[in-house]
Order: sequence, then C-alpha cells, then structure tokens
Amino acid sequence: MSAPADHQPSVPRWHGIGLTALLFMLGLYAAAARYAGGGGDSRLYWPLGGIALSAMLVAVLGWRLGWQHRRGLLIGWPVAALMATVLTGLLDPTATHDLPGTITIAFAYLGLTCGRGRSLLLVPLGVAAFVVGGGANGVPTVVVTAIMWVLVAEVPAWLIARLEAQSMLLRQIAQTDALTQLLDRSTLATRLSEHSTDSAVMVIDLDGFKVYNDNYGHADGDRLLVAFADALRWSIRPHDLAFRLGGDEFLVILVGADRDEAAQVLDRLRRRWVLAETPVSFSVGIAAGEQDPIRLADERMYLDKRSRGLAAD
Repeated sequence: MSAPADHQPSVPRWHGIGLTALLFMLGLYAAAARYAGGGGDSRLYWPLGGIALSAMLVAVLGWRLGWQHRRGLLIGWPVAALMATVLTGLLDPTATHDLPGTITIAFAYLGLTCGRGRSLLLVPLGVAAFVVGGGANGVPTVVVTAIMWVLVAEVPAWLIARLEAQSMLLRQIAQTDALTQLLDRSTLATRLSEHSTDSAVMVIDLDGFKVYNDNYGHADGDRLLVAFADALRWSIRPHDLAFRLGGDEFLVILVGADRDEAAQVLDRLRRRWVLAETPVSFSVGIAAGEQDPIRLADERMYLDKRSRGLAAD
C-alpha cells in the first residue's frame, strides 16, 4: 500500500515560496513607485535590485550548502520582506503606502512555516514598516493592525501545531501494539535496515504460553503478555527498540550493541522475569553483527528451546 500523500509543502518548497514572494513584493514596490509616484524615485530601484540579487545569491549559496532543509531559516524570508519594506518606505513612501497587505502576507507566511510565538518577535519590525510607509493614522490604528498581524500568524501556527501533534499521535498508535504498547511489526523492516549493521537482535518466545492461556483463560494470558512486555521494557536500554511480533513472540533491536551487551540485557530480563513468579519461561536467540539477523536469532531461539527439551508452540 502506498503512503498517503503529504499535502503540507516541504521545507525546501517553503524556501522557494519565500524567495518567490520576496521577489514579487520587490517588483510590486518598484511598479508602485514607477506608476503611483509619477515616475518614482530612481534611488529606489538600485536598493530593490540589490535586495533581489542578494536574495537570489543567498538562496543559491544555501542550496549548495544544504540549508534548504533547515526549517529554522525560513524566518529569514519574512524578516527580509519587512526590512525591505522599511527601506522602501524610507526612500519612497508612495511605493508602500497602497500595499500594506505585503506586511500581512509576511506574517501569514511566518505563521505557516515558523511555529507559534514567532510573530511577536517581528511585530516591532512590522510596525516600523507600516509607519514609514505612511499607513499609520494614529496609535489606535497601529495597535489594531499589529494585533491583526499576530492573529494572522498565530491562528494558523496553532492549528498546524495541533494537526502535527494529532498526526504524530495517530502514527504512534498505528505503530504500537494495542495490548503491550510495544512497537508492532509494521516498522520492523525500516528500523532494522537503519541499525542492522551495528546492532544485536534478540528473538524471544514464551515457553508454554498456549497451555497457560488454555488453563487460565485469555484474560490472564493477556495480563501475562503485558507483564512480560513491562519486564522487557525495564530490561532494555532507553534507545533500544522492543517489538511484539504477534502472539507470544517478541523481538528487540539492541542499538549499537555487541553479543556481550546483549547478554547483559538478557540477564537483566531473566532476573526481572523471575520476580513475576509465573510458570511461563522464555527462550531467546541472539544475532549480533551478522547478515539476516532475524533469521539467525529465530533459529537460535528454537535451538535454545530444544536444548531444554521444550517443543515449539
């Protein structure tokens, strides 16, 4: 099944949108100065051209350095837009007087890309751009306009934050075993490909679980699985990954571990499981730094089971 499409623009695309919007805004200011001002102030065209050229050079340099994936740099585009608006207003107020919406657009971009609270940092710069452009008709107008900018930025930023949190929660639920709260096997292949060359893999199977389940009932069987998952979670290290493969079979990726470190984790698990005082034991197979670790660990788990005279469930 193919992954669902992500309709949220990527960080590089947002950088492209920011650059395009900045260049378009500079073109609007140049056109406004040309036609609204009866020919405009020729001093304005050189700074606008310099800003446009500088923005393109920065974009090319950032692309070469790999900065296009850095979300924190997205704030640079609204900052550049507001600073350009201030400069334009100082040189020729007629160029920005009829285009106050460019400031609002800068705040909207800020809210869509930079997260909550960033708009408050740019309000002074926005007010400066508004005032020098001749858009201010008294303090109340400035205050109301600044509040509008904050709302334009913060409302979408808040909504995006909520949606991202819900999306993360849904992904976590989709990747988590409902009973034990361990990872399920849906992400096993991906996680293993990330860590297979420098990690150890443990495959664990509970001994006699089916008999226990038949004798005591499914509710007690579920409680035993949860108890074992808790013991497993307690025994591994914080950066290790524990999975329930299904039924009474578990798998652990011990990230960056060798066989000795895996043996230490196994010893902690055995000592922890003794405290559960249950007739159900477990068999383990370990593979460390080997090709096809799951297959090898699974084979060694069955060897461990047979070495103690136990039949495979």
